[in-house]
Amino acid sequence: MTNEVKTFSYEQLDENTAKFLRNKENKMREIVGKAYTDLGRELKEARDRLAGSNQYDGMFDKWCSTIGLKKDLVYRLINRFELIANCEDQKLLEDLPVSLTYEIARPSAESTEPKRQAKQAVLNGEVKTLKEYRELLAEKEAAEAALKQAEREADILRDKLERVEEAEPEIRTEYVEVKTPDPELVAENERYKELFGDISMYEGRTTRVTNGDAITYTVYEFSEDVRKFVEKYGHLTHFSREFSEMIDEGKEEYRKAIHAMQTLMRSIQGAMDEKEPIIING
Repeated sequence: MTNEVKTFSYEQLDENTAKFLRNKENKMREIVGKAYTDLGRELKEARDRLAGSNQYDGMFDKWCSTIGLKKDLVYRLINRFELIANCEDQKLLEDLPVSLTYEIARPSAESTEPKRQAKQAVLNGEVKTLKEYRELLAEKEAAEAALKQAEREADILRDKLERVEEAEPEIRTEYVEVKTPDPELVAENERYKELFGDISMYEGRTTRVTNGDAITYTVYEFSEDVRKFVEKYGHLTHFSREFSEMIDEGKEEYRKAIHAMQTLMRSIQGAMDEKEPIIING
């Protein structure tokens, strides 16, 4: 029983035999390629002879059918011949598979940019088979589709931005509840102003004391000022008769001043209890 070879590979042969068969293959491809080119030439010349709006209108297709050539094959051969005739490297195209040259000879072979690029790759000798051509075409079509999608998305975003820029700004009115000042606090503040002037007059003359030595000095300064105040006005504690005989307006002024002093002392005491750095007027 002999071993039947189901698949062929040049590697199954010795070197000389493989070289011999490769040479035969190339020659037959040349013969076939040239034959297809010659057929295309003959068909083109016949078509051109019968072309035009005359008594032979439509006769070319009928003639081809009579000699057993299908219309699709006839025009593929003609297109292939015209492609090769207009190519500088005619041998390159004739050596390519006929199926590939049929594909790039189609009238629609350059109808899109991906097709044009894939066809040019064949003409440049970069693509040798129909499979390679179709794979390259698919890659370029996918890239073009992705680019167009990106451009569409960019256009949509640009339109949105333009609409936002053109839109009139929305005016929103917010109502804020303004609390009415406490009458007692207002009156208290006015009494301070009457006795000591506006608080703004002390701005820039206030020192926050944090250093230990400075605190000690400030405490003694404050104590000295209080001592002087007591010495100056201590006698008022014995003025019961004078106060009883004083007019009401005078008494009221004393009461306001005393109240202000008491408020100040309470505020200082509160600040001391909070253990915050002391602010002393200097």
